[in-house]
Amino acid sequence: MRIAILSGILFLSGIGALIFEVLWLRLSGLAFGNSIWAAALILSSFMAGLALGNALAASSRIRRWRPLHLYAVLEVFVAFFGCTIVFGLPVLGEWMRPIWQTLWNYQPTLLGLRFIVSFLVLLVPTTAMGLTLPVLIEDPVLRRANFGRAIGLLYGSNTLGAVAGAVLGEGYLIAAFGLHGTGLAAGLAVCLPAAIALLIARIDGDTDALISERTFPLRFDAGYRPPWRLLFVSFGTGCILLALEVIWFRFLRLYVASSSTAFAIMLAVVLAGIGFGGVVAGAIHRRSARWHQLLPVLLLLAAISTLLSYLFFPVALAQTRTDVFDVTWRQIGMLSIALMFPVAFLSGILFPSIAACVQAKVEDRMNSTGVTTLFNTTGAAIGPLFASFVLLPGIGFQWSLVLCAVVYALLSVLVSERSSWSIRRPIGLIIIALCAAVILLLAIFPYDRAESHFAHASRPYEIDEHGNVLRHVVKRIEGTSDTYQLLRRDFFGEPYYYRLLTNGFSMSATNPRNQRYMRLFAYLPLALRPDAKDVLLICYGCGVTADALLHGPNVKRLDIVDISKEVFHLADFYSGINYSNPLRDPRGRAIVQDGRFFLQASPQQYDIITGEPPPPKVAGSVNLYTEESFSLMKSRLKEGGVATFWLPINQLKVEESKAILRAFHNAFPNALVWASADQQWIMMGIKGLGRRVNEEELRRLWSEPARAGQDLRRIGVEVPQQLGALFLMDGDEIDRITQDIAPLTDNYPKRLTDEPWNEEANFRFAATYMDASSAEYRFLWSPLINRICPETLSRSLKSFFAIRESRYLSEKIGSNKLAELDLYLRGSRLRTPVLEVLGSDGLRLEIAERIAKKAKTPPLETMPDLIAGALARRDIDGAIQLMEDKKARGAFNLNDTFLLTYLYCLNGSVGKAEALAANNAAAAKKNNSGDWLWGKLQSEFGFHPPTNHE
Repeated sequence: MRIAILSGILFLSGIGALIFEVLWLRLSGLAFGNSIWAAALILSSFMAGLALGNALAASSRIRRWRPLHLYAVLEVFVAFFGCTIVFGLPVLGEWMRPIWQTLWNYQPTLLGLRFIVSFLVLLVPTTAMGLTLPVLIEDPVLRRANFGRAIGLLYGSNTLGAVAGAVLGEGYLIAAFGLHGTGLAAGLAVCLPAAIALLIARIDGDTDALISERTFPLRFDAGYRPPWRLLFVSFGTGCILLALEVIWFRFLRLYVASSSTAFAIMLAVVLAGIGFGGVVAGAIHRRSARWHQLLPVLLLLAAISTLLSYLFFPVALAQTRTDVFDVTWRQIGMLSIALMFPVAFLSGILFPSIAACVQAKVEDRMNSTGVTTLFNTTGAAIGPLFASFVLLPGIGFQWSLVLCAVVYALLSVLVSERSSWSIRRPIGLIIIALCAAVILLLAIFPYDRAESHFAHASRPYEIDEHGNVLRHVVKRIEGTSDTYQLLRRDFFGEPYYYRLLTNGFSMSATNPRNQRYMRLFAYLPLALRPDAKDVLLICYGCGVTADALLHGPNVKRLDIVDISKEVFHLADFYSGINYSNPLRDPRGRAIVQDGRFFLQASPQQYDIITGEPPPPKVAGSVNLYTEESFSLMKSRLKEGGVATFWLPINQLKVEESKAILRAFHNAFPNALVWASADQQWIMMGIKGLGRRVNEEELRRLWSEPARAGQDLRRIGVEVPQQLGALFLMDGDEIDRITQDIAPLTDNYPKRLTDEPWNEEANFRFAATYMDASSAEYRFLWSPLINRICPETLSRSLKSFFAIRESRYLSEKIGSNKLAELDLYLRGSRLRTPVLEVLGSDGLRLEIAERIAKKAKTPPLETMPDLIAGALARRDIDGAIQLMEDKKARGAFNLNDTFLLTYLYCLNGSVGKAEALAANNAAAAKKNNSGDWLWGKLQSEFGFHPPTNHE
């Protein structure tokens, strides 16, 4: 009964402790940075505090205080200091900003100071956490119970409480109450077991030692000879399990989109395995001697489970769609259970078993629990660092798994006694059989299996909807924090575009559509701040935005900040018509750092800051989309400086997009939103009032330097007026549509959910602002636009807004391509819309033209692009000649017939058009486009439709 009550106490304690841990890691990331080094330092600080508590328990005896009283005091310390940290870390980050800025040029010192500060901040509550289990095991009533049974049930219950904390915090509390409210809930969860412990002590009549006595509760006089072999095994199992956790999480991210929900479920599965393992160990424990004999068996089973759970990973359960976050808890849970639960379960049995064996030699329960936990926690602190910085970047996830299995097997040899290997004893036969199984598995292990897992992540991006392979992997890197795969699509053997995959998700690409909005992140602020000299880019991606920023006529310095050094290492693997490596430009400087911490710690001021971070729903990215982050961005701008930031509304719910808009506008009162004919919106903020740009400055971007003008025309911004026709809304409109929307803030990160977005709702929301008439009206009557833009930019905008609306609707809901082509050919002089409606673009056209010049006869595959290019130049005769050549070579379809008939009429050859239509009348009858075309040509050119057409 006593064990059950104390197990319940530790279950509640585990809930609060895990919630606190999650909150501290979140908030420490905001205060000290989210880079892999910063995260490692924060985790090390947390584990160091736990180890200190374990060390106190390992070297002390309780003096005069009763264990339940001391336990209650420790939990109150955890609650008080835990809540203090939750509320105080944001303030501490602000206080430390001047110090960070002073030490910015001394990075090793800055890194060391961050570790010291994070260690001191977490010292008291984590030390108290490390003491709770060893202190509670000293309960007088509990001393009469079997130690192995007691430690197993208490340890397992505490860990199962952590499972509940992981799910409850991530699934409900943070969304409902924010980080601060969740901190108070965690404090309450920790105080409740303290109150229960005091109540039990009172019921027991334990009043001879009062908490108010002014004596230090621990006496440092423990004297015993540590069982080093067992303690080394405790260290090893802690190290391997936490290393495996990092490796497993990396592997699963090839199948599951990285999100806070996914991480919470993965963590809950690992903790559940450990917790259930602890409970099972406690339920069946009788004599520690028997468990000492079974330790090698458990370790060998862990080695075998590590290999088998990977080999039999249920790939069929994983999704294969691209760029989606509609993952279910059940799906992630099933994949996590299959991969991680068996080894975690065995680890849960191992720890109490090792502790029981240590207690048989040390005798004192608190000392044995403390010293076993100390070594286990120390190993757990080293394991993630070793996996992240050594194993994964050095040998990859698969060999890391194999190595962990081998180390488990070696630990089994270390802990076993010579008599355990006797074939005359059943335990000896079992150990020998398991060793043989490990060796057999290692011998027959399919060491090429990793390729299939990488292919699962990349294949959806390699093939089209018909299963044709269009792209291939040119580079793969397993880095410290992520797995990167660089895909390339070729056109006639030449690089057409690249796509960068991070784990199983597309982070960036250089295809023409993406290049347009990525380069506009640079050209929009350069147009409004033409004298910009100092520029900051947050997140490098494929380098497209960085390349465009260096086209600025006055740019002298470009700082490029990215959290991943591997992204910079990939820069030399890109090549293309309009790409040069920005990192080789002397003005460019690559900085490996968390973007938000850079804004907080760097003393540099900038004329332009632009950010193209990972999608908002990717784990950790939310920190760059909050009001506080945007305010930091504004603080790093010079007066009149311009900031642009990515808002991919196609990957958000409408309410989430509005929450980000609200946050941005709260930071930047002078805010604008721009977009091309897509849902990749660009938020722009101006520090101060801004200044009016004159027409000459604006046009200079298209003429001087020539490279920028050529680049703008290639992405479809061919004249300055098109820049104005990218306008969507200003601050007044943001205020109107977000008046009932709370902003996305650091305290409420769950206003950005992991729920799937509604594509239809997003289409309607964006279509409202693509409407040509209303967009033009908002532009002309925007006070901010009228203050900063030249008057000439407002002239003749209607047609450009109409073209953007037409392209948006065509891409989203389809259109009559011939009608659209007629609008662009005869209603404007723009090239890009003509190319796009015919399925081509500037990059494809340049490659096709180069290939055609080298050949005597243009290859048939180049003909559609060559025809599109001729029409984009308004060379109707040239287009007709190409189409007649295509027809003569037998590569003509019904759509080609319609297009050539239309072109004949445009060229005045109505007779040829009628003859061509008559020869294809039967096929045209079955196509609705023919009805529109015949009517159009009849009314405008006197064309006579085929007589057998009804």
